[in-house]
Amino acid sequence: MKTTALSALAIAALLSGCSTAPTVSGNLPCQPRNSTLKTAGGPLVQTHRGSRGEFQDNGAGGFAWCLKKGIRGFETDIRFSKDHELVIMHDSRVDRTTDGKGIVEEMTLAELRKCHLQNCSEPVPSLEDVLATMAGRDDVFIELEMKAYPSAFYTTEVLEEYCRKLNATAARMMKPGTYAFTCFNVTTLETMRRVAPKAPLGYIMGGALTDAHLATAARLGCCSVAPSLRATSKEMVTKAHEAGLTVCLWMAQNAADWWEARSKGADRVTSDYPHLLDLALRGKRKRVVAMDLDATLCQHRSPVPWKNLKALEQLGTKYKCVMIGAGNAPRIYGQMGEYPIDIVGNYGMQVSEAADGNFRIVKAVTNEVDKAFFRRETDKLREKYGYTKYAGEPLEFHASGMVTFGLLGTSPSSEQKLAFDPDRKKRRAMYKDVCDVFKDYSVYIGGSTSFDFAGLEYNKYDATLAWAKDHGFSLDDIVFIGDDFADGGGDSHVRIKGMDRIVINDYRNFANAVGVLLK
Repeated sequence: MKTTALSALAIAALLSGCSTAPTVSGNLPCQPRNSTLKTAGGPLVQTHRGSRGEFQDNGAGGFAWCLKKGIRGFETDIRFSKDHELVIMHDSRVDRTTDGKGIVEEMTLAELRKCHLQNCSEPVPSLEDVLATMAGRDDVFIELEMKAYPSAFYTTEVLEEYCRKLNATAARMMKPGTYAFTCFNVTTLETMRRVAPKAPLGYIMGGALTDAHLATAARLGCCSVAPSLRATSKEMVTKAHEAGLTVCLWMAQNAADWWEARSKGADRVTSDYPHLLDLALRGKRKRVVAMDLDATLCQHRSPVPWKNLKALEQLGTKYKCVMIGAGNAPRIYGQMGEYPIDIVGNYGMQVSEAADGNFRIVKAVTNEVDKAFFRRETDKLREKYGYTKYAGEPLEFHASGMVTFGLLGTSPSSEQKLAFDPDRKKRRAMYKDVCDVFKDYSVYIGGSTSFDFAGLEYNKYDATLAWAKDHGFSLDDIVFIGDDFADGGGDSHVRIKGMDRIVINDYRNFANAVGVLLK
C-alpha cells in the first residue's frame, strides 16, 4: 500500500505543477480494506444517514434495520454537543428531524436525548449508539462524516479534541479497515490528519471531481474522494483510481443511478433508499405499493396534485397499488377525484374497489364498544393531565366502532385546535398512559387535539397485510409509503411490526421519492 500512497503524491505533484511530491509527516494510511466491498458485483450501496428515506434521518434503529436487511455500507454525520459528546445529527439544528428546537452545539447530550426523531420516536443518538449496531463486525464499511467545521464553537483546540475523540471511539468500537473519516472541509481533514496521522480520510466535494480536488486529497493523504454522481466524468474517476483513491459517487436514488455510477467506475454510492435499491439490483422488486393519502400524496383533506397523480399512474403500470387510510373509503375516493384504486379505510374496517367509474364497498365492519368504560377511563385521564374543561362532548363514538377522545372536546374553535399541540408533544407525554389504559385497542395521536381508538387488529400493518393476502401477495411483496411512522402515528404499526417502507417528509417530494420503484 506504500507504493499506492506514493503514487497518489506523485500524481498530485504533477497536477499542482510541483517538481517534487508534496510531503506528509508520518506514514500514509492504507486504503481501508472494506472500502471496495461490492453490491451486486458493482459499487457498494451505502445508507445515506442511516437510510433516511426508508427509516429515519440518522436514527440508530435505521442502521440496525439496514444490517438486518443485508446492507453493508453506511454513512452518518457526527457533531459535538455543548458538553463535547459525539452525537449523530446532519443539520446544525434539531428542528427539522426531531420534535425539539435548538442548535446542536448549544445543547448538552442530556438535552439532545430529550429530542425524539420524528419518524421513529428514538432519542437523538450518540456516535456510540450507532456504532454499537455494527461494532466488531468485519463485513461492513461506514463513512463517518465530520460535521465539525472551524467556527466560534469549533476553535482549533475544540476541533482537535473532537477529532481525537472521534478517532479514539471508532478505533475502540470498529475493526480496522471498516471505517473512514470524511468531510467537505479541508481544515477539519487537516486537523484529523494532524492528531491522528494514520487515520483513513475521505474528501467530499459538492460538484464535479477536478484535478485540484485530487491534488488536495493527495496532500491530505486521503484514501477516497466523494464527488457528485451527475457532475463527475468517468475520466476523472479513472484519474482518482490511478492516484490510489477509491471513489464514492452520490446520490444514487434508484437502479438507473447505480448503473450510471458503475459505468463510471465508482467503488461506492450513497442512497436514501438502500434496501429498495439493493432489492432492485438483485431482481427482487416489490409487487405491491400500499400508501397513505394525507401528507403523503397531498395536503390534509385536499386534492392530490397533478404531479403526484402522474407518479401514481406510473406506479400502477408496474405494481398493484392500494390506498390504506385512517378515514373512510368514500371520503378517500372523493378526495382523490374518484381515482380508480382499491381503498382500505378506517384502518381496515372498510374496503372498497373502483373500476370503470363504479365504486363499491366490499367490506364494512362495525364494532360495539363499551361506552361506559371509555367515559370512565378518559375522565380519569382528563383529571390527571388537566383537561377537564372542553367544548361540546368529551368523546365521539363513530358508527364503525372507532372512538375519538378530543382533549379539547368535540367542538373547539379552529384557533384552539391549531394552537393546541402542533408538535404533538402534549399528547406524546400522555401516550404511554393512554396505551396502558386502552391496551386492547390500537391508539393513535389523531387530528390536532385528539386520540383515536380502534380495535387492536385495526392498524395499517394488519390492514395492508390482510388486503395483500386476499389478493395473493405476501409481506415480502409489499412496500408501504407514508409520512407518520412515529409512536402513535397513523403509520406507526408499519414501522413497529416491520413492513418495508418509504418515508415521505413532504408530500411535494412524493414523485421523486418513488423513483426508486420506477427507474
